[in-house]
Amino acid sequence: MSKEIIVNVADTRTRIAIVEEGKLAELYIENAEHKRTIGNLYLGIVRRVMPSIRAAFVDIGQEQDAFLHFSDLSENLPQLKDFLSQNTPKVESVSLPNNLHDQSPNPTDHLRRNQRLLVQVKKEPIANKGSRISTDLSMAGRFIVLVPLSKVVAVSRKIEKDKERNRLKALAGSLVPDGFGVIVRTVAEGRDAKSLDKDLRLLLERWRRVENRLAQATNAPTLIHEDVDMASSIIRDQFSDEFDRILIDNKALFHSVRSYVRAVAPSMVSRVEYHSKSTPIFEAADIQQGADRAFKDRVELPSGGYLFIERTEAMHVVDVNSGRSGRGKSQSQNSLDVNLEAARVIARQVRLRDLGGIIVVDFIDLRDEKARKKVYDELKALFEEDRAITKVLPMSDFGLVQITRQRLRPSLTSSFASSSGVTVDSDDESDTYRQRLREAQSRLARLENRLQSAQEKVKERESEIEQLKRQADRAADDASTDTSDDAHERPASEEISALNDELEQVKQALQVERSKHGQTRSARDKAKTEARKAKKQLEAAERERDAQAKAAEQAKAKAAEAAQSAEAVAHGAESTRPADEVIDALDTWVAEHAAQHRAVTLRVHPFLAAYLTRAVPSYPTQWFMRHFVRVHLETDETVSPLSFAIDAPDTGATLVEA
Repeated sequence: MSKEIIVNVADTRTRIAIVEEGKLAELYIENAEHKRTIGNLYLGIVRRVMPSIRAAFVDIGQEQDAFLHFSDLSENLPQLKDFLSQNTPKVESVSLPNNLHDQSPNPTDHLRRNQRLLVQVKKEPIANKGSRISTDLSMAGRFIVLVPLSKVVAVSRKIEKDKERNRLKALAGSLVPDGFGVIVRTVAEGRDAKSLDKDLRLLLERWRRVENRLAQATNAPTLIHEDVDMASSIIRDQFSDEFDRILIDNKALFHSVRSYVRAVAPSMVSRVEYHSKSTPIFEAADIQQGADRAFKDRVELPSGGYLFIERTEAMHVVDVNSGRSGRGKSQSQNSLDVNLEAARVIARQVRLRDLGGIIVVDFIDLRDEKARKKVYDELKALFEEDRAITKVLPMSDFGLVQITRQRLRPSLTSSFASSSGVTVDSDDESDTYRQRLREAQSRLARLENRLQSAQEKVKERESEIEQLKRQADRAADDASTDTSDDAHERPASEEISALNDELEQVKQALQVERSKHGQTRSARDKAKTEARKAKKQLEAAERERDAQAKAAEQAKAKAAEAAQSAEAVAHGAESTRPADEVIDALDTWVAEHAAQHRAVTLRVHPFLAAYLTRAVPSYPTQWFMRHFVRVHLETDETVSPLSFAIDAPDTGATLVEA
């Protein structure tokens, strides 16, 4: 399989793309607001210890206190406390028992409020949840992972050959100093002692800096060690013989990566390439359109069908639609073909958008059990290629497939508004003005890249002119001093003439580049103006939204009054049918018809509507959670307060009245 890493660096953000067989497989964006924190070490302060939920909350200097589950406490917690209690912390000064990894310290005995604790980030903050942290500390290198206050010597499970595993384990065990453990990584397969020893020395130097900062730390919380940035992390953890090249459009990063690869894998240094062309690197690699599609709710399928990918508070939901596909096929065959095609696209989009947590896919209904299993097997096989831990459950009778995927950071689409790395609040993504702002910002980012390339071209041309001028001056000097031989004069004058001609050509090329540079700058300035205009329109729209929100609050107050009236009606003496009986009838109907109707419109009297929405969660939400049926609530004063009507949303036909 052909694989590449494409790195685009701009003033405000860095984009890293993993390309497989010419298609965009993974996309990472890092800017000042969304910096990678996984692997960082913090000296934090325990704020709360809560045995009831088997967790503690630790202040590490972020907006939300970090979450430390008791299962993330390491066996060496007592030794870690001894290490931190020293005036000059040194791992070698801590005595490690022989049965270290058999220890099972009681969290409540070792954690107390306002205690200082050294922790490492394992998961980044997501929404209103803080980082997930652990006391199981480690520092990752290219070939090994260094584990302080440990005796473990282990080898990656992905190295399957017993002979190689034993060799690496013995090699690592002979190199590691007292007080430390090591885990040999997969890329170390086939490496010699020199490679592992060099990597180990770099990690030990890094850990000594951690000890020095701990000794100097007077206040907590504080950052003790910052792991590498996103680009360096991906190159360190993923770049291997499977990749054909790393393409980078920034000279400083190019030289840095090249030096790193030369140190750890000299035979692969030729695969690190610099992108010097004026065409933006993502466009040159033909992945810009794929990056843009990752931020759209609707994803087209090659056959004519399409997907809708939506984010809710609790999960991501994917809806599969057949669209225009299926000409000349039976319904069952078309449904199977579209579902199989959708499974391939879903696996790619989930990985590209880095969706995590619970994902529910609503496939087109399949009656044949073999067809359902075929779609499930296809989806499961595709997710086996994903580096994130993923679990896929078989398709239900309703055509639903539930997926859980390891989530280490917020998804790409929840953090950024477009592939250019612009950060926009996702609550109003459907707003017209916000869409204009995203498009203007995206155009501006592309023009900034082109302007940077144009500036580099102008500098190169100017450098060529200076060099040619110096050559012409030297040739003229040689010609003026060597006047004794006429045979030499003619070639010298011809050389000067040729150099002057070449100089004129380069000057003309410089004028062209400067003209392009000026045009690009003008286009950039125009895009900036459009972005400012879109931002002003957005601010006006947000002010209008705030006014609407205020009106909604007033409407909510009126609804509360209506709810009280509804309760009075539901429990009134004149009522011949209690409200609970109506709810039971609705619940029974939704459950019995869930397979036939995925979405319905429920018409009820305003009093009953207020009663249905007063519960937390509301009854329509409960029906969706239990039966996966979307119930759209409509108020109709012509309906009796304790009656209801259910209509089909597409035809408007009444399905039931009761």
